[in-house]
Amino acid sequence: WPWCGWWCWNSELLAPFLGLERNKTMKRGSGTTLVALTAASVVAGESTGFRYKDQIERDLSGSGDAVSFDDDFWAYNDGSMQTYWDDYSIKPLKCMIRKKKHLIAYQMFGKNNNQCARRGQGYYTMDVGQFSRAYVAQRQVDYNLKGNNYGNPDAMDYLECTAVEYNDSYYYAKLGCNAQGGLKLMAFTDEYCNNEYSGNIGLYNDIKIQYHTCHSCVSWPAAANDDAAGSEYAVDVDDQFDGYHAYDSKLCSAAENYGSSCTWGCKSEAKKKSAGENMSYGSGAHRWNAFEKFFLFLWTAAGVALVWVVLKQRRMMSREDAIVEEAAMNGIGLKKRHVFPIVLGVVFMILFSMFMVWKKLTWFLLIGANLGLAAHFVYMRRRAKHASGTGEVYVKDAGLEIS
Repeated sequence: WPWCGWWCWNSELLAPFLGLERNKTMKRGSGTTLVALTAASVVAGESTGFRYKDQIERDLSGSGDAVSFDDDFWAYNDGSMQTYWDDYSIKPLKCMIRKKKHLIAYQMFGKNNNQCARRGQGYYTMDVGQFSRAYVAQRQVDYNLKGNNYGNPDAMDYLECTAVEYNDSYYYAKLGCNAQGGLKLMAFTDEYCNNEYSGNIGLYNDIKIQYHTCHSCVSWPAAANDDAAGSEYAVDVDDQFDGYHAYDSKLCSAAENYGSSCTWGCKSEAKKKSAGENMSYGSGAHRWNAFEKFFLFLWTAAGVALVWVVLKQRRMMSREDAIVEEAAMNGIGLKKRHVFPIVLGVVFMILFSMFMVWKKLTWFLLIGANLGLAAHFVYMRRRAKHASGTGEVYVKDAGLEIS
């Protein structure tokens, strides 16, 4: 390694100062270098671990550039402690294609967000390869902190346009989005990945992103004492771990650095779930919780009660009030016989929106109907009191006559 020079021969001495874990097999004067060991482990298919602030990282693409972490993808952070990510959250929404770009849409949430229920900070998009790289890195850290191994998805080798040999022919592969809003390894015939190939080249995506799920930006070791997290995959942390770990979030920091604001059209598309998700009623966040069910029952019961008292009050309307009401309805092109179908339509829309878990529409229709019925009852009650004070007589069922 003549190009390596002084660095190769002294890498063992420099390792502790650079935050790299010193390999115990390295001996001064042996000619074994850090770069050589790294290259050998990558070729052998092993997971190359580097300690930076006592966290295990790895080369997240097929570039082989393990030391610089994939062409300085993480260089924006460089140990930054600008954002206290603890208690922040992120929610991936879907993989979508906009203006021929494959993007992951996601939503960011600030502190005290109660599992992404509030404190939304906006909708954003990020290149599918960049988001996947950050997502896998975050999941690896999270799993290691709990003493588990997330693994190294093979699809990470195709975040950029990469040549592939299949059946003695050369193609190119790159991670992208499928029509259902998920991830897909796409095949191309050109080195710029512009001309998509419809055939199969034997590659399948193994990166699984949990969409419409709230992910905490920072996770903590499973053991109360972080030094006691015993597992072959566990991260060995030091006494300063609590001080800096809250500032270190691979996914959220990358999302903040590489993300772009999602416009209105983008936001509307991001909110739409795939056909499979829409069919799975009541799964995940797409359901009514116990608190919401209670108020659905409460407002529905109130609506039924208001319908009963309104009908009872209409039976007490005077002939004069009934004529005035009918004249007002005729002025806007309505007849009394139109009221019943309109009421049925509103009831149907409320029930349908409840079934589809269209929460905003359900609350709008249900509360609006109750307020409308309450206002109508108050109006008729006042008219009845006025009529009784002036000596007007009512005609039974005058307010229920259909013209």
